Amino acid sequence: MKRNWDTIRELLAKVEECTLPAEMVRLADFPEERAAEISYHMALLIEAGLVNGQMVNTIGPEVKDFFAHKLTWGGHEFLDSIRSDTVWQKTKKIFAEQGLSMTFDLVKEGAKQVGAAILTATIGG
Repeated sequence: MKRNWDTIRELLAKVEECTLPAEMVRLADFPEERAAEISYHMALLIEAGLVNGQMVNTIGPEVKDFFAHKLTWGGHEFLDSIRSDTVWQKTKKIFAEQGLSMTFDLVKEGAKQVGAAILTATIGG
């Protein structure tokens, strides 16, 4: 399965909404037809250290459930860099126009630069 950056952004925002220690995001919070996509991407986020949570280990090829309860510092930093719809759309457009692969480090740095350019234009313009 290919990494879907919109799904990653969606999951990070959903986990950030957990404000109480007992709150968590689970696979059941999403439509069933997206189960494989959501489970796969949450596994990536947990593996990358952006989300504190755990995949539920099952035997077999079934879609794995998970529970996620908070973002890590890195998860917050990354989500903050791509939170703005304006910054996110411009960042994706730049990658598409330049034919660049969206790696984690490039997305984070690109979004920061887009945000900084918008801020500079607002302050200086």
